[in-house]
Amino acid sequence: MTISRRRNVFDVLEYIKENELTAKNILVRVDYNVPMTENSDGTYTIADDSRIRSSLQTIKAIISSNCNAILVSHMGRPKLVQKKLDDESTLLERRKLSLFPVSERLSQLLQIETMFTEDCVGPQVEIAVNALPKEGGKILLLENLRFYKEEEKNEENFAKQLASFADAYINDAFGTCHRAHASITGVPALLNKNLCGLGCLVSSEVSYLDFSSIDKGTTVAAIIGGSKVSTKLPVIEGLLNQVDILILGGGLAFTFIKASGIPIGKSLVEDTMIETAKDLLKFAKKNNKKIVLPKDAVCGRSFPNGPVPIEETKTFCLSDDGSGIEDEWSGFDVGPDTISLFRKELAGCTKVVFNGPMGVFEVEPYDQGTRGLVTVLEEITENGTITVVGGGDSVAALQAFNKSNAVTYISTGGGATLELLAGYELPGVTAISEV
Repeated sequence: MTISRRRNVFDVLEYIKENELTAKNILVRVDYNVPMTENSDGTYTIADDSRIRSSLQTIKAIISSNCNAILVSHMGRPKLVQKKLDDESTLLERRKLSLFPVSERLSQLLQIETMFTEDCVGPQVEIAVNALPKEGGKILLLENLRFYKEEEKNEENFAKQLASFADAYINDAFGTCHRAHASITGVPALLNKNLCGLGCLVSSEVSYLDFSSIDKGTTVAAIIGGSKVSTKLPVIEGLLNQVDILILGGGLAFTFIKASGIPIGKSLVEDTMIETAKDLLKFAKKNNKKIVLPKDAVCGRSFPNGPVPIEETKTFCLSDDGSGIEDEWSGFDVGPDTISLFRKELAGCTKVVFNGPMGVFEVEPYDQGTRGLVTVLEEITENGTITVVGGGDSVAALQAFNKSNAVTYISTGGGATLELLAGYELPGVTAISEV
């Protein structure tokens, strides 16, 4: 079956070349909202540059095609700067949330000077853009977009100012694709659709996380963990319309287990979500979808604040024959029978996405369930299954177990990942035309 796709950076560069356009300045929306560490001298150092590294493929493609890359991004929530005050607190916030350290790191990573402007609109930027060489190959990073409240409000004049710097536009900021901001949807609406595309990162994310492009005859599964049903409800509802198998773990599973009539002791539960859980279980059965719940749980008498001796835990069977977790115990992880069940259900799947841990994986021995699941993902990946991991805690678990290379793809997004999994359209993606 033929799958339509959105225009990407290579389509845009090819269009420029084929039509012999003089377009040289490509505005690239990136996500450089990176964690920063304050130094003793008041300067700031980037604590994790993975988001910067994820943009390099797109930048390299642009400058190697003899175009200039004008990079725009946000960082943090500069509420004081947006008020345009000139007091000490505002100046400190401006310094803390400046993208200047990013320009230095980019220069190191690319071995090409990254020029920087202390504003993202206005005369200073116009001068810097006009100074970019006609032969291309240069990189210019503009200051934090959210220093202006007009960015988040998608204010038309602000979008026009950004668009005035651009001959073409690329969105490679997956983490903000679910936001209809000026640099995300405003700018591409003002430019020729043939000169707007998605960057390499966003194209990859959409390819791996969009289940609407799965061929019939394949088996797709999703594993959703975490603590609360309410925070993951849109994802669970959306996935039930898209996948064949939905595996639930972590704290949120106990709401479904209780809804199934199985005692859960003092385990985390959202009683207001019990009826919703029952409805979802009925929906799955009616529509020939499979919801898989844990078969056993590793429990403790209180929430762990540190490693717990194994003899202070107890594993309970979770079945509909009346057994379950005793009153004084709480479930903090899935047990070995559950991992065996998950292994059986996931065998032969074409594609699997994992979002949310199976328990309190940061604390031994409640790390074993998530660790076991990651091992299963590694096994099926080696057998040809496409495995995708998204969500901060899930990625953190992979890193904690030294298994970041065990899966096919790790998503960089937060809210955007969840909305795409739920089947929602992302404004930053739909703003780009299909090929």
